[in-house]
Amino acid sequence: MAEPSSSATTAKSDAETEELLDRMLTRLAFCEDSKFEALLSKLIPFTLSSLSSNSTAVRNKVLEILSHVNKRVKHRHDIMLPLNELWNLYMGANASPMVKNFCVVYIEMAFEHAHIMEKENMAPLLVANISKVPLQHQEIMLRIATKVIGECHANGIGEDVAVKYRLVNNFEDRGLFMEFCLHLMLYQQPSQGGGGPPGLSVAQSKRVVGKHPLTSDVLLTRKLGILNVIEAMELDSEIVYPIYLVASADCQEQVINRGEELLKKKAFNANLDDSNLLSKLFLLFNGTLEAENIAPEYRVNPGNVVLKIKLMSVFCRSITAANSFPATLQCIFGCIYGNGTTSRLKQLGMEFSVWVFKHAKIDQLKFMGPVILNGILKLLDIRLNSESDAIAREMKSFSFQAIGLLAQRLPHLFRDKVDLALRLFGALKEEAQSLRQVILEAASSLATAYKVQYAYEIWRYQYICIALFLRV
Repeated sequence: MAEPSSSATTAKSDAETEELLDRMLTRLAFCEDSKFEALLSKLIPFTLSSLSSNSTAVRNKVLEILSHVNKRVKHRHDIMLPLNELWNLYMGANASPMVKNFCVVYIEMAFEHAHIMEKENMAPLLVANISKVPLQHQEIMLRIATKVIGECHANGIGEDVAVKYRLVNNFEDRGLFMEFCLHLMLYQQPSQGGGGPPGLSVAQSKRVVGKHPLTSDVLLTRKLGILNVIEAMELDSEIVYPIYLVASADCQEQVINRGEELLKKKAFNANLDDSNLLSKLFLLFNGTLEAENIAPEYRVNPGNVVLKIKLMSVFCRSITAANSFPATLQCIFGCIYGNGTTSRLKQLGMEFSVWVFKHAKIDQLKFMGPVILNGILKLLDIRLNSESDAIAREMKSFSFQAIGLLAQRLPHLFRDKVDLALRLFGALKEEAQSLRQVILEAASSLATAYKVQYAYEIWRYQYICIALFLRV
């Protein structure tokens, strides 16, 4: 019996379609295993396309056929499904939502049964059309593609397949793929405490995983495969930089080494003042800002400590990072007072404060300066007794530098803060010899800030500074 094409079904009445499907079901039941795959290649596309009918009888007959297929195929991975035909049916201009929904199920099943070469060639096609599929199907298609990438490309990618990924040049398709890859790179196996992993929201985590938890070995191969595919795509440094940076802060050594290698080799020339790049990096550091009105499931967690340390080294080289209020402010306070902060992060937070006071525009500094100054003074009040001597000295040095720089940039902020002069006098007497020079420089900047309103006091202030310095 010759099988009708998908287009022919539109010309048939529902009764004729039901009768034809019934004959197909009978033929399926008597089909030998050796001929079953050949029959499926014609039968499944026609059966699924019949779901466009509004007839309940036709749809019930389709479900009978699919149930039979599922039982025979489920545990027989040697039986291939018509992957290419299913994809063409799914992407057809006239495919109804019902047809698309069922097609997705069988496309996923077809990938499970497909040969390696067919998977390799079809996965880039999914990525290249990802923006064209309904939103509810995008995450399924992206999970299929990244699963194939992990299975096929963890150890490298051939040029014939790499060319197909380079053809993903539509801005929206590429953006959706890169975002999913970043989220997968951030994903770690959940801790007992629950909640989303660092750098992700609960919703993003569920989107990456789907219904089946990812083991450590599966995560390793997928992350390595993604790094190889993204390298092969030859994208701009600013696009790949976040993914390579996150990989270099992973918990698995192979991923860390590959991420560091690609950062040095492929992303060394990234423009760290690119506003889109900095926006992504600040989101990785801060997560969702408290002021944002977002449902708990969609609130992004801050990144882990290792990633934060790497991000701080980026921020301290970026003028844009110094001018990204309120993210800049959130970052500094996250380093100094955030939950789970470390001595190294506190030190980097103070170093970033100095960078901000040097390079922030005045209109930005007017918002951030007073708040950061109060945080610095509070930190000095703690006296940093819990830190090691070397780290405490480094943090104090950055603190005094920051005060001096802020006095130069915003002198009016200090004109009614005479008590700060007394604090610096005390520091000159109490702090280690190695800090006295930086304290004197801060005192000198403070004197300049006082100059306009307090001509006599400035002369007296400088005289006392010199006298105290000579005495100590």
